[in-house]
Amino acid sequence: MISLHRGCGSQGYESAKFTWQNTGSFQPDAYGGGMEIVVDRANRLLHVHLSGFKSTVSLSAGFPVFHYASGPKPSRAVSLGCLWSIPGSNFAKQATWNTDGSVSVIGGMEFNDRCLHTPRTLPIPAGVTFA
Repeated sequence: MISLHRGCGSQGYESAKFTWQNTGSFQPDAYGGGMEIVVDRANRLLHVHLSGFKSTVSLSAGFPVFHYASGPKPSRAVSLGCLWSIPGSNFAKQATWNTDGSVSVIGGMEFNDRCLHTPRTLPIPAGVTFA
C-alpha cells in the first residue's frame, strides 16, 4: 500500500484513515495493519487495508468497529465484501464503509472471534462519489 502513496499528488489517490472503536473490545493484530482505504479515482478502485483483530465482545448486528479519522467519505454506503476470515470456521466477516466514514463489520460476532484480514482491491460502485 505504501507504494500507492509515492508521487500520488497528481494521480487521484486519497487515503481514508481509521481508528479503533475500542481497543479493549477489538484487540488489533500486533502488526497494526494499514488502517486505511485508498481511493484510486483515476482507475475507479478501492484498496482496502484494515487490520485484523480479536473480538472480546459478542455482537448480533453490524457494528462500526473502525471509526473514521480523516480523508474521503463515500456518498453512499459501500459494501466491501468479505474482508476477514475466522480461523477454524466455515465463514468470513463482511464489511460496509458507511457515509459517516466508519466501517461496520456485518453479522454477529462471538467472544474470542479472531478475524484475519487480507488486503483487497475492488471497483468503486457506480454512482459513488467521495467528499
